Amino acid sequence: MAAHKPVEWVQAVINRFDEQLPIKTGQQNTHTKVSTEHNKECLINISKYKFSLVINGLTNILKNVNNMRIIGEAAEKNLYLSQLIILDTLEKCLAGQTKDCLRLDEAMLVKQLLPEICHFLHSCREGQQHATQLRSSASAVLFSLSCNNFNAVFSRISTRLQELTVCTEDTVDVHDIELIQYINVDCSKLKRLLQETVLKFKALKKPAQLAVINSLEKAFWNWVEYYPDEFTMLYQRPQADMADSAEKLFDLVDSFAESAKRKAAVWPLQIILLILCPEITQSISKEVVEESKANKKLFLESLRKALAGHSSSKQLTESAAIACVKLSKACTYINWEDHSVIFLLVQSIVMDLKALLFNPTKPFSRGTGCQSADVDLMIDCFVSCFRINPHNNQHFKVCLASTSPPTFHFVLVNSLHKIITNSHLDWWPKIDTIYCYSGELRAMFADTQTRVVQSLSAHAPLRMTPSLTFKEKMTTSLKFKEKSADLDSRSLLLALVKLIHADPKLMLHNPGKQGQEIQNSTAELIIGLVQLVPLTHTSELSQEAMEALLVLHQPETIELWNPDTPIETFWDISSQVLFLICKKLIGHQMINSTEILKWLREILICRNKFLLKNKESATQGSLIPISRQAQTKLEVCLYSFLWSPDAEAVLVAMSCFRHLCEEADIRCSVDELPVHTVLPNYNTFMEFASVSNMMATGRSTLQKRVMALLRRIEHPTAGNIEAWEDTHAKWEQATKQILNHPKNKVEDGQEWINMTGFLCALGGVCLQQRSTPSLGTYSPPMGPMSERKGSMISMGSCEVNSETPLSRFLERLLSLMVCTHEKVGLHIRTNVKDLLGLELSPALYSMLFTKLRNSIGRFFDTQGPVPINDTNTLFVEQTIAIMKNLLDSHTEGSSEHLGQASIETMMLNLVRYVRILGNGVHAIQIKTKLCQLVEVMMERRDDLSFCQEMKFRNKMVEYLTDWVMGTSNQAADDDVKYLTRDLDQASMEAVVSLLAGLPLQPEEGDGVELMEAKSQLFLKYFTLFMNLLNDCSEVEEDGQQVGERKRGMSRRLASLRHCTVLAMSNLLNANVDSGLMHSIGLGYHKDLQTRATFMEVLTKILQQGTEFDTLAETVLADRFERLVELVTMMGDQGELPIAMALANVVPCSQWDELARVLVTLFDSRHLLYQLLWNMFSKEVELADSMQTLFRGNSLASKIMTFCFKVYGAAYLQKLLEPLMRGVITSPEWQHISFEVDPTRLEPTENLEENQRNLLQITDRFFLAIINSSSEFPPQLRSVCHCLYQATCHSLLNKATVKEKKENKKSVVSQRFPQNSIGAVGSAMFLRFINPAIVSPYEAGILDKKPPPRIERGLKLMSKILQSIANHVLFTKEEHMRSFNDFVKNNFEAARRFFLDIASDSPPSDSVNHSLSFISDGNVLALHRLLWNNQERIGQYLSSNRDHKAVGRRPFDKMATLLAYLGPPEHKPVADTHWSSLNLTSSKFEEFMTRHQVHEKEEFKALKTLNIFYQAGTSKNGNPVFYYIARR
Repeated sequence: MAAHKPVEWVQAVINRFDEQLPIKTGQQNTHTKVSTEHNKECLINISKYKFSLVINGLTNILKNVNNMRIIGEAAEKNLYLSQLIILDTLEKCLAGQTKDCLRLDEAMLVKQLLPEICHFLHSCREGQQHATQLRSSASAVLFSLSCNNFNAVFSRISTRLQELTVCTEDTVDVHDIELIQYINVDCSKLKRLLQETVLKFKALKKPAQLAVINSLEKAFWNWVEYYPDEFTMLYQRPQADMADSAEKLFDLVDSFAESAKRKAAVWPLQIILLILCPEITQSISKEVVEESKANKKLFLESLRKALAGHSSSKQLTESAAIACVKLSKACTYINWEDHSVIFLLVQSIVMDLKALLFNPTKPFSRGTGCQSADVDLMIDCFVSCFRINPHNNQHFKVCLASTSPPTFHFVLVNSLHKIITNSHLDWWPKIDTIYCYSGELRAMFADTQTRVVQSLSAHAPLRMTPSLTFKEKMTTSLKFKEKSADLDSRSLLLALVKLIHADPKLMLHNPGKQGQEIQNSTAELIIGLVQLVPLTHTSELSQEAMEALLVLHQPETIELWNPDTPIETFWDISSQVLFLICKKLIGHQMINSTEILKWLREILICRNKFLLKNKESATQGSLIPISRQAQTKLEVCLYSFLWSPDAEAVLVAMSCFRHLCEEADIRCSVDELPVHTVLPNYNTFMEFASVSNMMATGRSTLQKRVMALLRRIEHPTAGNIEAWEDTHAKWEQATKQILNHPKNKVEDGQEWINMTGFLCALGGVCLQQRSTPSLGTYSPPMGPMSERKGSMISMGSCEVNSETPLSRFLERLLSLMVCTHEKVGLHIRTNVKDLLGLELSPALYSMLFTKLRNSIGRFFDTQGPVPINDTNTLFVEQTIAIMKNLLDSHTEGSSEHLGQASIETMMLNLVRYVRILGNGVHAIQIKTKLCQLVEVMMERRDDLSFCQEMKFRNKMVEYLTDWVMGTSNQAADDDVKYLTRDLDQASMEAVVSLLAGLPLQPEEGDGVELMEAKSQLFLKYFTLFMNLLNDCSEVEEDGQQVGERKRGMSRRLASLRHCTVLAMSNLLNANVDSGLMHSIGLGYHKDLQTRATFMEVLTKILQQGTEFDTLAETVLADRFERLVELVTMMGDQGELPIAMALANVVPCSQWDELARVLVTLFDSRHLLYQLLWNMFSKEVELADSMQTLFRGNSLASKIMTFCFKVYGAAYLQKLLEPLMRGVITSPEWQHISFEVDPTRLEPTENLEENQRNLLQITDRFFLAIINSSSEFPPQLRSVCHCLYQATCHSLLNKATVKEKKENKKSVVSQRFPQNSIGAVGSAMFLRFINPAIVSPYEAGILDKKPPPRIERGLKLMSKILQSIANHVLFTKEEHMRSFNDFVKNNFEAARRFFLDIASDSPPSDSVNHSLSFISDGNVLALHRLLWNNQERIGQYLSSNRDHKAVGRRPFDKMATLLAYLGPPEHKPVADTHWSSLNLTSSKFEEFMTRHQVHEKEEFKALKTLNIFYQAGTSKNGNPVFYYIARR
């Protein structure tokens, strides 16, 4: 059995080859082409081992295919393709046949394969579309076959010759004789053929004789071209037997040529037979020749005469020309040294020959049917002349002249091509001798290219439609319309392009020209070729142009583009190539765009090879605009192919991204830049490239992979934005097309789906409008900085201008969600739903949420009932599906973006709409889906943002519990019953998730006391759940009878019961304070089941770790305590999420109060420094310059002022009071004036004296201030230090997110480093010292106002002090300029003082926390501020949240605490602790602080007794104290 295995296996391969032929599978696509190629290679390899088996199998396949009956154009084309594939495979198998391989059974070959091959050679009618190609393929098979199996073929020819010698009929079949033309002959085989012919020539009829004459000539050339060495040897060592046969045949043929007509037919063979006899040619060159050779000499004489035109017959002249060309051609294969006589013979005729063939005034022509033969003859002549004497260039100039006939140009170009591509022999001259004509050839190319492109654009349709049938119709109709000139130009252009392809150096040769000139000529040539690539209806030209461009892009060729500046030229020209090709490709208007893309990939590879070769200087000239434009266009082009319905095109485009990355690598390694500077999306591009090997995946899997990668593209570039916009425009068109002309073409639909997915996935990157990162979330420079990342998308991105294309696209998608088109509606709806839910870029979530919210909100805008109709219901149903998909799929990056727009309103409106749908089957299904959505929403709760979460969840619980039917809905229909049970289950699962950790929150404003209202609400839900449990157990008892559906129902009920118990546990767990009294009684219920359930609930809440401390009497105080903790809570990196959010959302009218509350609370927690750091950093970051810092009416300024006021009062009193009193009371200052403004001087006053007075007093005050640093309060040192650090090392500069990423650990920038200490001094004088100097009475330093003169002096003094602090001189006020010297001289002293008080912060435990005594008023004010701004805080945190750093826990905790505390109005008056409603007075704290009471022993002793409390204010706003007389 084992021995048979290989045979079976080979047979299986042959069968597969057969089954996958186009005639069996239909029109070929890329996949089947690859598969067929693979089969072919397989068979060729196997044939080396199992030759007979393979050949036999292929012969049978060929037979069967040839015998097939076919109808129709498509089938005919597939038949032709199949035949070509089989013939090509046969040819390669036969060519690979090894010499030692077993000889084929000759009989098998002769009987089976030969007839089939002959069928192609004989039966293909001329003019049939594919005849010539099939004939050349068949002749190649015959050639390979005759190589190792000559006898089989020879015997067939010989037999036929024998038959014809005895044939009497006039019409004879000479087909088998013509086989001589196609066979592989070497010297010995040629001899056999000649000998066979000599024997039988005479007996043949004339047609047979002519066939033999024609065929032998072809056989001779087969020998010379395949075995040139043997022919050369013939002239070195003549072979007598060969010469003998040749001479005999010459004589036979000579006697046959009686008439001129016959002579014309035989001369070409006769000259060849002469060539085969070197000795005869030698002898007939002499004057006297033997008699037997006389006819040869005579033949040559007649030839010369005819050539010179002395013959009466035109036919003979033409035949002489042919014979002479053959002679010249044969000569080129002989080495001149071996036989000079034949060269003399050639030289004697060559002038006449050229004159005959290359005469522009009278072009050589043998009539209309022989045009291509004439051209071939001229080409042979041209090439032979060049090879014999390359420097004789007369005919060159004739052919190059622009006035010469187009045929001459064609001959010239094809001859050059032949010279380049066919140069086997050592003595043949090379093409470089012709390089001097490169300029003329370039001009010819430019001229022809222009003509062809113009004629094609005149004939071509406006849009090259990608339909093949249309293309074919085009070409047929053109045949009639086009003038032959167009076709001539086209074939000449094709020949020129092939010439460039064969040797690009020929066209690039530019001796003696300047660099720029060379560059321009190269550019003209290359751009000319580029314009030919898109000409789809001349595919051969397009293909050749691509090949030529590829050769021109080889690294060694690129260097010839302009040898002076190769790299700059490369960037310029190659970028133009990319730009133009990509521009065409983006139009998607080319039938062969995938092929062009593959070619483009090759170009990119060549570019990178060149850059690597010139690595050191690769970036020279790379920054020119066209280079950037080309990169953009290339990106656009590759992106556009990603949505192609052709999977191969997608994979090719993806693989091209690798070469973009390689180029970026090379460019960046030169300048040592990070690669992202050249290619921002480098990483994703590399991923695209690595996925491009997924050949085996299906189309939809591939598209999913593509969209996943598109979503990962982070950086907006000109390329991806243009690609998005371009695709969007095409998508708009395609959408209209599908809706207006719905065809059932799968391709169109697939392309539309791919485009939609592409726009959804890439849309995020077009949205990215980088905003300033969220503020105030940076730690002070206390330790190493870890990376900080700002919010990518600003809070406002949800409200992006609704007219952006992105917004229009989403709007259009939402309208297509409810598309009701009868043919394509369902198809469109399904795809839009899936793509929006699964493929949308997370960055677009907030925009989508906003649009969905607005759309659904419109249902409720109108007055009156909500419009219930099919479209609205469909929209709601689709929205539910999209939201569920979106929340279910954990797309990369989704958690970062989900929270950017709140979905509360939309969810509530969805529930409100679905509530009124009734209880039909469809309505129940929608409700069930909505409940499932709510459950998923709660699973993703941490990623979503809620503005009023507790209120929202309470509302949802209220709505969803209404849907729980239990047994109240006894539907008659079983199916409805099951659906209802499913709804119960889904509702309860949603309610379980909503109730987890949810404090019940009754509706506000119903006048009922808070705890009472909560208690009633708890009772309502608890009763509902108890009833549901009873329902479950009742139904379980009813359903004892077993049946399949009953079993299903009981499973459902068990699950429902479990959910209900969970819901009760969650409800009780979060509301022990209001619920325990209602539920505890159930533990003693008479019904056993109820008691068991309660025990279950109790067990669950104990497992969940319920906090029973909420039942303690101090619960309210504890909750307020936790609220304070939450606001002062600090993140890992020093950020204060809640405090900063509050600071950002509280209206400015309440800033004073907020400043007081924050400073008081933070100081009490020893965290004042952190508060100041966050506040000051933000202020510094927003400031435009030092001059505006802390000048405005900002919260930071208010906080600073409050700190100075509270902590600095005693210091100011101690510092300024003695100085002020000295000025006011001492006699010497009594009558002194300080006025220095000349316009305000009294007549008696002296300006200079006043200036001296002012300087004196200012100096005294200034010295006192700068010498008081030891007395400076520690809290204020902390304030100054913080301010100094914030300005000096401000992390919050306006750098981009990218810079932040790159400078992870370092301080990103110093905002105002050169003058950061100045900021401290400036603020301190402006906000602290100068206000007290200018208004000492108001500041509490003096008991009464100082006299006006002194007051004026103090004011002027404050100006001078402020100038010193600001480090600026007076310029505007003329009268103050005289103090500039004083100001300047004190800059350094002031600076030293500021550094002293700001350079280090005292350790926090050394600071006396004077405000550790927090009054109830501040806490209640905090509660009110948080409650009133709760929603805005939520929005702020969600839009500026840095997920990794802060998360949403702080906000959740705050929302929960506030829900427990209720609104500020609900404060129970009975609770004495924290009971004041609205305490705004801060005089008490200020009094305590100013007099430093907290440091006095009596105060401390009293405090420990706990007998004094302060709460509330009197009518006059004074604090009220309570003294407890007995403990």
